[in-house]
Amino acid sequence: MRNGDELVEKRKWTPDEISEYRKTHSSMFYFNREDANLIVPKSYGVGRTFNWANPVSWIIILALAGFIAARYYFIHSK
Repeated sequence: MRNGDELVEKRKWTPDEISEYRKTHSSMFYFNREDANLIVPKSYGVGRTFNWANPVSWIIILALAGFIAARYYFIHSK
């Protein structure tokens, strides 16, 4: 995968590396193209969140939104 002019190798990052990345890139969302993890620990509190740089996370959210929209449409179309 190419990121600008440099070659970026994807690998699964450890929780410590993810924590360090979040300290240097203070952002509300975790977006790391170098990290192959789909789901990562939240930066605050308990739980997990998506790595928004992973295309599979977008597919999951779009599928979920499509399912909710289709269900709403079929329930309220009568």
